[in-house]
Amino acid sequence: MAMRTKFCLGLALICLLGAVAPSWALEFCGENPNVGTFASGFEAGEFASVPEVELPNASTPLSVVVDGPLNGTSIDAATVQIFGSFTGPPNTSVMINNVPAYKVGTLWLAEIPLAAGTNVLTVKAKNMAGIEVSATHTLVRGVEPFPPDPVRLDVTSRIAPFAVNARYDLTGTVIGSVDFDGDGLDDATAGGASAVLPFFYTQPGRYQVRFTLAPSGTFYRYLLAEHPSELRQTFCFVFGHMRDRLIANDIPGALQALVPELQPTFQAIWTSLGSSLVSTAQGLGQIIDGRYSRDTVELLLARPNLANPGTAQVFQVQMARGSDGIWRIVAM
Repeated sequence: MAMRTKFCLGLALICLLGAVAPSWALEFCGENPNVGTFASGFEAGEFASVPEVELPNASTPLSVVVDGPLNGTSIDAATVQIFGSFTGPPNTSVMINNVPAYKVGTLWLAEIPLAAGTNVLTVKAKNMAGIEVSATHTLVRGVEPFPPDPVRLDVTSRIAPFAVNARYDLTGTVIGSVDFDGDGLDDATAGGASAVLPFFYTQPGRYQVRFTLAPSGTFYRYLLAEHPSELRQTFCFVFGHMRDRLIANDIPGALQALVPELQPTFQAIWTSLGSSLVSTAQGLGQIIDGRYSRDTVELLLARPNLANPGTAQVFQVQMARGSDGIWRIVAM
């Protein structure tokens, strides 16, 4: 079962009813000026070791770059870790031959299969509006049989903080050490031809993990720790984009936040509201709580119940990360 992270500390809804946010920007970092415990984000300090971040501007242009392996490299394996950087608005995805990459900040990492011979890879950055840019990158799969890979990590990416195990198995190894965080210092060491070495990642980022197996040599693997604040703010951005576009009476723009299966139904609903669309959108409420895993999220929204002062109407919005790596609303 996928681990789900809860944000918010179960605050009573009554504490949120004194103010209605004038714009979704107040939810962008989980802030509410009337509830001090939200000042650092929805978790209210649950991940004290992970700093808050700000998402890029919605008008940030798209770009994507491959940093490694170098173009034309021969890979003696059936799969390869490929990595690079990108720019784009919030909720931008990166795909390599339609395989979504893991992302943190402007960095990405993916592990993809290689076909026999020359592989011409299409690397794309795509935003929620469907606009994309692409680059090509060539890697060559070497001649089999491949030597067994002596090192591995039990995960390629998770949401920080998390634990990971590094394994090595190479006959003749006298001592093995691992630098997990890329600072040049060994974080764990073991004797013998094989070992399992644990490490706990507290900070988001993309890490080059160095295995030193004496006397054989040095091997590298990559790992990416996703940022919980970045994910949380992305959820707010998707919901906020929909609400913001509806307030602007831009139904096509609002539909970008929904999966294609929902778009015809909600296009009809929103169109039928006519002149009341804007006021309806303004009353959608505020995100006050939620739970998420790396591919799904359930948000809890509340709005003042004008018919019964001092109470709130509460409803859920569900999102999922699609096969293209973009978060969209799947139910509400």
